[in-house]
Amino acid sequence: MAWVRSLLSRPDERGNLTSDLFRLKIRERVRQLITKNRALLLDIGCGEGLLYEKIATSKRELCMFGIDADHESLHIAKSRFHQKSTNNRSFLQAIAQKLPFRDSSFDFVVCINTFYNFSRKEDVLLALNEMARVCKRNGFIIFDVRNKLNPLVYLGFKWVWVYDTHVTLRAYSLKELTTALVSRGMVVKEIVPIGFPLTLFAPIILVKIGFSHCMKREEVESID
Repeated sequence: MAWVRSLLSRPDERGNLTSDLFRLKIRERVRQLITKNRALLLDIGCGEGLLYEKIATSKRELCMFGIDADHESLHIAKSRFHQKSTNNRSFLQAIAQKLPFRDSSFDFVVCINTFYNFSRKEDVLLALNEMARVCKRNGFIIFDVRNKLNPLVYLGFKWVWVYDTHVTLRAYSLKELTTALVSRGMVVKEIVPIGFPLTLFAPIILVKIGFSHCMKREEVESID
């Protein structure tokens, strides 16, 4: 699969594990959904730090933290931004299900190109709960779903063992994941289909979620 990824990658991103045109499109749309210039951003499953490319020039006061379970990817990310003399980015090793941050710490909590690597839905739900916990009450959660209602995604993930014996891929429906966040007092702010114009059958769905302003802070915290 490495040659396919290389063929579908932008020339300056070739060689990175998360460099293909679909992931490139996701990162571009996420950058558009980050509407504040002065904010704290957490990128869960940051990999080699490709989300941070281009953000520095347009949002110079955005302070970004990236976590990933893979030590090698973090080493690449740290090396890339150390060479660029950036001091508003930090990378550390951690897992999505147990974030090493205090409650209500971040304006934006992002997790893209990651959930499909979790073999159990329970792990995704734990990660979403953690994302909601560390997100400020006036902040936003942004994540993507590989849509199991898309037949190509469903079949491609089901038969992944045929062309790649080293991974297990899992697709989800948007509703089964957003329900967990709605129960915490959050509402869907924006849905972006990627790869197909209709959300129902899009192979990838990007979603931005925030807390409902009609709920009082103590009411939201009582749900936790």
